[in-house]
Amino acid sequence: MSLWRVGAIVGAIAALTSACAEPPVRPIPDSVRQPVSAISADVSGVKDSDTSTIGARGSREGSQRGAAQGAAAVAGHGSLLGLLLAPVGAAVGSATGASDAQSELVVDETRANLRIAMQETDFGELLRSRLLEAGAAGEIEVVAATTGSGTAPAQSPNGKPVGQILVLEYKVRIAHPHHVNPEIGIVATVVAQVTSPDRKSLVHKAMWTYCSPRLDFVRMGASQAAALRAEIDMAAAILAEAIPYDLYVSNQPRPLKNAQCMDFSNLPSGRGRPAPPLQS
Repeated sequence: MSLWRVGAIVGAIAALTSACAEPPVRPIPDSVRQPVSAISADVSGVKDSDTSTIGARGSREGSQRGAAQGAAAVAGHGSLLGLLLAPVGAAVGSATGASDAQSELVVDETRANLRIAMQETDFGELLRSRLLEAGAAGEIEVVAATTGSGTAPAQSPNGKPVGQILVLEYKVRIAHPHHVNPEIGIVATVVAQVTSPDRKSLVHKAMWTYCSPRLDFVRMGASQAAALRAEIDMAAAILAEAIPYDLYVSNQPRPLKNAQCMDFSNLPSGRGRPAPPLQS
């Protein structure tokens, strides 16, 4: 059984055991959102730019990671036979990992490109500016969006009062398995606390998680990590549309793809829909 198969089973079990849990995102009740005509938001958060463990550096590290992968793949289903064959899986994985690993130079350059891209790309500003552009809250106007905790104003620049304030806190990281040549992607989580204009009352709370498509780590880090930068921008665009849409327009909870990642395919812009298959 492959490592990916084991992960899928674990994810399915997690999804089943959490089936009765409250969905991470529910719309604000109609009775609470109908009187609101304007909102403002502030955006703050953190990015994890540590890329020091992505990929195996050369044959030695490839051998070590390959052995771990091989042993886990054989023993993953938990049977006695699998446990007995784990050393065989480790030996095969070690040889394969040593052969398949990228050079130290390639991995070091890739890790550096990915780290710099994470550090240079301002997710908070992307999310803030996209919120003002999205127009996804229906008839409700987003009159202001600021970066920094506690900075959202209680009225627009021309004096229009807001009915609610969105306090948004994000976390962005690169998700990657501890493999020889991993496929990696962006995971961006945003927690929203909807408060009264004076911030004394919590009106609603929700959490969104966007997971980008996975791509080979060397390809993701090529050309100064252009693909990673594009995925960060896409994450901001999708979340900036989904947050006001889910709170103020939709009547359904945001669906999940798996135990963590959300399905954004129903957004009005179509940004979250999968790319159509290539024509042969």
